[in-house]
Amino acid sequence: MTTSQARTSQHGSNLVAAGIFLSRVAGLIREVALSVALGLGPVTDAFRFAMRIPNVLQNLLGEGALSASFIPVYARLVGDGDRDGADRVASTVASMLAAVTVVLVGLGVLLAGPLVWLFTPWENDPDQFDLAVTLTRITTIGLGFLVLSAWCLGVLNSHRRFFLPYVAPVLWNGTQIAVLTVAIFGGWELETVAVATAWAVVAGGLAQLAIQLPKVTRLVPGLRPSLRRTAGVDDVLRRFAPAVASRGVVQISSFVDTILATALVFGGLSSYAAALPLYLLPISLFGFSVAAAELAEMSRRSSEQEAVAARVVPALRRVIVPAGFVTTTYLVAGRPIVDGLYGWLSRLFGRGFEANDVTAVALVLSAFAIGLPAAMTARITQNTLYSLGDVRGPAKIAVVRLLVSIGVSVVAMLQLDWLFVSDGGTIERLADVPHWPPWERVPQDIRLAEDRPPHLGPVGLALGASAAAWTEWYLLRRLLRRRLGTPVRSGWAGLITGASGAAGAVMIAIRLVGLPSPIDAVVIVVAGGSVFVGALWMQGVRSLAAVASSHDQAD
Repeated sequence: MTTSQARTSQHGSNLVAAGIFLSRVAGLIREVALSVALGLGPVTDAFRFAMRIPNVLQNLLGEGALSASFIPVYARLVGDGDRDGADRVASTVASMLAAVTVVLVGLGVLLAGPLVWLFTPWENDPDQFDLAVTLTRITTIGLGFLVLSAWCLGVLNSHRRFFLPYVAPVLWNGTQIAVLTVAIFGGWELETVAVATAWAVVAGGLAQLAIQLPKVTRLVPGLRPSLRRTAGVDDVLRRFAPAVASRGVVQISSFVDTILATALVFGGLSSYAAALPLYLLPISLFGFSVAAAELAEMSRRSSEQEAVAARVVPALRRVIVPAGFVTTTYLVAGRPIVDGLYGWLSRLFGRGFEANDVTAVALVLSAFAIGLPAAMTARITQNTLYSLGDVRGPAKIAVVRLLVSIGVSVVAMLQLDWLFVSDGGTIERLADVPHWPPWERVPQDIRLAEDRPPHLGPVGLALGASAAAWTEWYLLRRLLRRRLGTPVRSGWAGLITGASGAAGAVMIAIRLVGLPSPIDAVVIVVAGGSVFVGALWMQGVRSLAAVASSHDQAD
């Protein structure tokens, strides 16, 4: 990879990272506001479930599938200078997505009741059931805006416009933050907060689409409604079905986690969802930002296998450097971070998270952290395969990932749900663990009690996600090695391990000092990060820019 190509890749990934950083920070603020406004309990569980169905459909039809099918074809046409062909592909894909989305939104609104009945055990609690149905109908309306926003992202990325599509979700988060802020200061009832926030989801989706459309229409001057089939469109459709299958398995896995969480003690889904943004932040900020920038560049050079291979290791190195630090931080300092985000504001406003809620969410985050390095680097490997035209391979691997996730999650969550965090912060148990029979759930009267302390079933779900992430990482890496005919290794495992160990020791020492929240979280992250970077610098890793310029494939 030449220096100019490295700079282009680095610049693109930096813009993606900047946009994702702003949108994810806004997402964290939204999560904090949601947790303060709703806390952990049945209303929050209902809202989380209502968000899951449209989120699954958005990722199924939108960003994930388009990354594997639309972007490689459209970016190649743009790179070849075939403006008319590119416009025709963009127009037809947008028209097809719009038509399918309208049908799905209509079905989602009409069938919200049966969906909630089918996927949750809440029919025994009429209030919980009715609220979930109402919220699902509202959030589904916003689905179409989010799917078309993902199409805009594909167009903009192919033209190397990276920042706007990834920062646009700030508007989606911002509308919810505004409503939640008013709700907190206004002392709204929990059900009112949930319904108002659901409508904010719809308004935010519209704003996210609207801010991207002017730029897209300038880049695609021939954009118009069309269902015309061309060679480019056929190529997109050929890739789309396996891509949907691949992303579908991933989204089914996510949706299964939601369904499984509804079977836990009330508040389990909320605990899981509160830790999820912290888990997804580094994956999006580092893993996905690099992968998204590399996908467009690799797709332009997909016929030059050696050129593609030369980009993989530098991309992996740009990801594993921050992966080592983030993983260490979550494992060592998960509780101060969760308390710094959720706990102190809840105490300030007198609503939201209790101390034992903070502990439970921190344990979920630690379980997620185990699989974080695999989840971050797998995105690079997967997108490299997409750029090479291999969509079916990742789809098959995604099925294996789903099976591993379900198997580990079910066993682990049912066992750990017998454990709970007491008001004193200690972990106590309702019965012996390991529990027999392993499939027995916590009794219904305890599961449905609204005043129960947080149980640790969600930790089992996070452990299942981590096991699945490592399985996917191994299989994707093996497949890519076969495709490229060469090992794909960063060669930096020892460097990252040493730097992570030094940073972890400093974080533990700071925790022992006992600084007040959220000061302790800030000090831990800053000090640990400084030690981590310093340790890498002493070992010769000067900057991520130097990493991007390297092209040796160390064994």
